[in-house]
Amino acid sequence: MQNMRTRLFMKKHGPALVFSLCLVGAAAFTTVYTLDQAENTKEQEEQTTELEKEARIQDANAAKKARPVEETAVEEQDARVSGSDLIGEVVENPEDLVKQVAETDEEEETGETASVASSGVEAAAGNIGTVQASVQFSEDSSLDWPVAGNVLLDYSMDGSVFFPTLKVYKYNPALIIGADIGSPVAAAAKGIVDSVKVDEETGTTVAMNIGNGYELTYGQLKEISVKEGDVVEDGGLIGYVSEPTKYYCEEGSNLYFKLTKDGAPVDPFLFLGE
Repeated sequence: MQNMRTRLFMKKHGPALVFSLCLVGAAAFTTVYTLDQAENTKEQEEQTTELEKEARIQDANAAKKARPVEETAVEEQDARVSGSDLIGEVVENPEDLVKQVAETDEEEETGETASVASSGVEAAAGNIGTVQASVQFSEDSSLDWPVAGNVLLDYSMDGSVFFPTLKVYKYNPALIIGADIGSPVAAAAKGIVDSVKVDEETGTTVAMNIGNGYELTYGQLKEISVKEGDVVEDGGLIGYVSEPTKYYCEEGSNLYFKLTKDGAPVDPFLFLGE
């Protein structure tokens, strides 16, 4: 009986039930499909979001890398513009500028000093040339006697003469003129004092350039009144006769008087007046 009712129910309502079940199944399938599609869509959206984030990060990094180059280019452009605007102006470190100014001043001072020194040398050279031109002793000139007295030992380069103190015979390149101690000694000719020195044999000795290679030497002196470089006129005071050195003790006080031409002895008697 129960089975009959069931069959009748199924026969009457079976198609509707089947259709309802189909609808439920379709709805369930649609729901599952929709959920699955939604999940897929969500995953795609998440992937898209991640890709977009990565793309933005890459763009940002690229922008950062490009920025220094762009900034450098801009700075260079600005520098060029600034340089063009500042044509004719010099921008320097103040310390470097001060140093350059100091160096320039020093160079100018050095140049001025060198110029002054050069001028001084030229002037001195000119003065020396003028003075030397004023002493023109020659073979036709004459000498004055430098001191009053007698000749103790004559000039002799052709043969030897006897020297009493040394007790030897030897050549004599000068005149040994006897004179009292303290007797004034005068220049035998105008000349320029070449040297004032002390010699073991001739004592304090003065050498004078009298021009054209001629030179006069005065020895056995004291109280010298001239110095190197002085121009002494003919007859000008040179000094005084001193005590004789040990080489002339026997001869006594005297003036050692020698004339040379280019360093070679010349007989003074050939130029001395009466």
